[in-house]
Amino acid sequence: MSTVLVLATVAGWLLVLTMHLSQRRQLRSPAEIGVDRPPVTILKPLKGVDEDLETNLESFFDLDYPEYEIVFGVQDPADPAVEVARRVAGRYPEVPTHLVVGGPDVGLNRKVNNLANMLPMARHEHLLISDSNVVVMPDMLSDMMARLSRPGVGLVTSFIRGTGGKGLGGALESLQLNTFVMGGVATVSGVLGRVCAVGKSMLLRRADLERIGGFTRLGSFLAEDQVCGEELAALGLATVVCPRPVDNVLGRLSVRGFAGRHLRWARIRRRIHPLAYAGEILTNPVPPALALLVVDPGPASAAIAAVTVALLSALAFESERALGVRRRAVVYPPLEVLRGLTVAALWPVPFISSSVAWRGARYRVGRRTLLAPEGPRHPVRRDGASRD
Repeated sequence: MSTVLVLATVAGWLLVLTMHLSQRRQLRSPAEIGVDRPPVTILKPLKGVDEDLETNLESFFDLDYPEYEIVFGVQDPADPAVEVARRVAGRYPEVPTHLVVGGPDVGLNRKVNNLANMLPMARHEHLLISDSNVVVMPDMLSDMMARLSRPGVGLVTSFIRGTGGKGLGGALESLQLNTFVMGGVATVSGVLGRVCAVGKSMLLRRADLERIGGFTRLGSFLAEDQVCGEELAALGLATVVCPRPVDNVLGRLSVRGFAGRHLRWARIRRRIHPLAYAGEILTNPVPPALALLVVDPGPASAAIAAVTVALLSALAFESERALGVRRRAVVYPPLEVLRGLTVAALWPVPFISSSVAWRGARYRVGRRTLLAPEGPRHPVRRDGASRD
């Protein structure tokens, strides 16, 4: 037993180091600005008032890009995000802006329903899909467009940097995004050469979206971003990751909230790549290192546990410093231990439960994250859309 735990711990060290190095290499890639910068429609689905929503939206009106428009969309006309979006747009009359309210459902994915209703208002061929809790730098769109212009590229997605996390859950979520998630995206896309699409920021062509069945096709899946990338790959079009991170503004989050968000993403990964998800347990050396202390207490076991926590803390510290996230070094060891134990405790759940709560409803998640309602099926709305 002790030998197995030692091997599992060392394997964890190697995998975490691999993810860290891959992340660091890609983050050091220079920004790109292509000669061709065609007009872009930014599709911005809204639901409720996220943390710092006004600042988040304002960053998209400050882009250093020659021509673009922004289309906001909400499902509920009473959504308080409507007032925020109108207030921000009013300060930037030079940026064409539209608001789409309501519309028919194309599937169970409510975000995609929103996007499908917004699409008819889009005037341009190139589409940037961006979540409401995202903040970007002014040159973000130029960098992404330069990468989309490469031959054979059909989708450009972005790294996510966790910022503004408040409370213990917010600190854990930020750490998870800035290490495991970003490192995982870097490794899957840059080392393994597999599709890894993250929907918080995605740039693609409308014609390519239509070739894979459009939002009607994607609306059946929880991970519409990953399915989009996989469907484009089937057409011979690559997904590339822009190394300039977009900020995911987290706000206050409890440990329970962190666990819930992690579980939803874990269920997605389990349904997209079951074997890869099973192997994720090896990227978490904290549990076997601590278990070794219990099974075989002594100086050697204590040294292995100490090295594990020190290594993870040092890599996390370096990763977040490189991303501009400032945290006192002393907080990393307890955060890494708590994160490692929490993630390990939640790891088995997706193997026995496929139920997720998302946007106020519960669903069962099937193969490739195909959604099915839990309980009575909600009727599909056919009420049309109002626009202004």
